[in-house]
Amino acid sequence: MFQVSQKTEYALRAMVELALRQGDDLVPAREIAERQGIPLRFLEQQLSTLHKAGLVESFRGAGGGCRLARPAGEIRIADVVDAMEGSLYPMYCLDEHDHTCFQDGRCGVQGLWNEVHTAVRGVFERTTVADMAAGHGRMTMWAPEDLLRHTGQPG
Repeated sequence: MFQVSQKTEYALRAMVELALRQGDDLVPAREIAERQGIPLRFLEQQLSTLHKAGLVESFRGAGGGCRLARPAGEIRIADVVDAMEGSLYPMYCLDEHDHTCFQDGRCGVQGLWNEVHTAVRGVFERTTVADMAAGHGRMTMWAPEDLLRHTGQPG
């Protein structure tokens, strides 16, 4: 169902890596790529987008690298997702600029998707990069059947 793009996943992983190393010198992209298992060329594209969004500072040349543009506790996951994806809706009909659906504003399903959007957006808004960094290395990996059992879904 709802899936975040690989570019957003990589951007989040890079932000966590930078948060873990906040206070250190500049972090070369190559080190982030190696530590997070991200192809360097792909990571450089994500770092460029994050830089343009004002979330990462980057410096070229010998001794160059990048760092978070502000403290990790001040950078919301919503900031990263918005930079990478733009407006993210589970259904196109929730975009206030898209009125192509013939049921626009009259569909009973639209309310469900709005609740999903509100819930997901709420998590992105209240979670910071610092929160993610604090949980780094301590997260429980769930097998799909365990995840369904954990959420109360039939498995």
